[in-house]
Amino acid sequence: MAAQIELEERVVVTMKQLGFTASDARTYLSLLKNHPATGYELAAASGVPRSAIYTVLNRLESKGLITLTQRKPSRYQPLAPEHLFNLIQSRFKKSLDELKTSLDGLSHQAPKVLTWTLQGYGALMDQVNSMIAQATRSIHLSLWRREAVQLSKVLQKAASKGIEITSFSFTELPDIPGEKLCYGIEEQDLEPYWPHRIILVVDRSRALMGGAEDSRVNHAVVSEEVTLVEMAISNLVMDITLYGSRTGTDTSDIVLGLTEYLAPLDELLEKSAKKHQEKSRRQQPVKKKQEK
Repeated sequence: MAAQIELEERVVVTMKQLGFTASDARTYLSLLKNHPATGYELAAASGVPRSAIYTVLNRLESKGLITLTQRKPSRYQPLAPEHLFNLIQSRFKKSLDELKTSLDGLSHQAPKVLTWTLQGYGALMDQVNSMIAQATRSIHLSLWRREAVQLSKVLQKAASKGIEITSFSFTELPDIPGEKLCYGIEEQDLEPYWPHRIILVVDRSRALMGGAEDSRVNHAVVSEEVTLVEMAISNLVMDITLYGSRTGTDTSDIVLGLTEYLAPLDELLEKSAKKHQEKSRRQQPVKKKQEK
């Protein structure tokens, strides 16, 4: 029973995010459980006041979510859940397509923003989900178990498209796809010392860095600036390299994959050392041969 109530509350929350009211959602759910039904019966079952139930029913009928099947008394039938999903999906796609077309027409009027901030845990997780869903080649993550659990589904979808995934964590990670590097520390043991945080690099060209505290004041940064992306990659490389050193794990391929687009420091350092040696050799005084 508790699981059923929790499931229904999730439906109400989701429908509200899609533009419906809580009364719309509760009325539809009540009709789904018992149909056909009258407005009086639905008001009693859903908790929607009798004074408002017919306004709600008219709104749901106008949106195609329910159908009037009988008059005197009026009885209603719900749209099947699978048809409801398809209907909403189709309408949102149409609206999104229209929005994109309109925004594309205005895009020349706005400067390109390469870096922006996120406030709030919900905004953070929405952005992380979106970035992972848009990945085309690779996903590199440093995160905690709590966030990894929430990202499991979108990571599974990314893996099904053949995208390379590497996840690093000081905590134990759940069953997520790709290469997993984790120390396995319990979250509750780590939380007294460190706040939750996350680093995400997608396609080695876009990065997200910041806190992952479940709070409205949580802050994170998203950037396509080369310098900030390289900073995120450098943080990942450091954590992964230290992990390999501490655990005896060969992480060279992962590190190489992350750094292949960065400056080849080892080669440059070797080249610089040779130049210094050559310069030093040239500056040494030449000894004159002693006359016999």
